[in-house]
Amino acid sequence: MRVVYAKRLPPGDRWKIDNEIYESLTECLNQIFLIEGVSKFDVDAANGEVSIDDGKEAPKPPPKTWDLYGEKK
Repeated sequence: MRVVYAKRLPPGDRWKIDNEIYESLTECLNQIFLIEGVSKFDVDAANGEVSIDDGKEAPKPPPKTWDLYGEKK
């Protein structure tokens, strides 16, 4: 499942993961690699976000249930 892992803190090139602040994108990506072990990152420069695929499946929505008369519960 794709998750946003880090956000940019303007001004400049500071990035935040949880409560830790990193002074450059390189430091931020290295920390993500050390924590999660992934080396593929998606950087959305316009929104200031770094996303990764955490390897977990997205939660499935609950199945639709219908009563005897065809009305949704």
